Amino acid sequence: MYRFNIVTVGGIKNGPLAELVSHYRKLLRPFAKVDVVEVKEVRRTAKDAFSILLTEHGKEYFTGDFAEQISAWSEHETRTIEFVVAGPFGVDKTVEKNFDATLSLSKFTFPHDVATTLLYEQLYRAMTILAGKTYHY
Repeated sequence: MYRFNIVTVGGIKNGPLAELVSHYRKLLRPFAKVDVVEVKEVRRTAKDAFSILLTEHGKEYFTGDFAEQISAWSEHETRTIEFVVAGPFGVDKTVEKNFDATLSLSKFTFPHDVATTLLYEQLYRAMTILAGKTYHY
């Protein structure tokens, strides 16, 4: 089973995005264990995890390639992947060097709660691809 840590600066307030994140967390349950950590400042929560910073300067992937990359990052489900979603003011460039990889969800810039929601959706999509399911068309 895949393991993901989702680290966000602040949390998603109640409302439609929180409901959507909850929906995708439920959909992910058969494929992955997801732990959520909300912090006031960005810090790594698992020293042995492969840590990825979501940033507008990160690497972009096509969805299928992202699924394959998740398999590689997780060392075929043996290593936790930690995704860090920065807060509304981003992360200082000097902090990026502390991560194993960077990821961009789009060339667009999103509010961090929207980025978190998009991350969940893409993780679910990647899990269904890796499991051979039909969510991704």
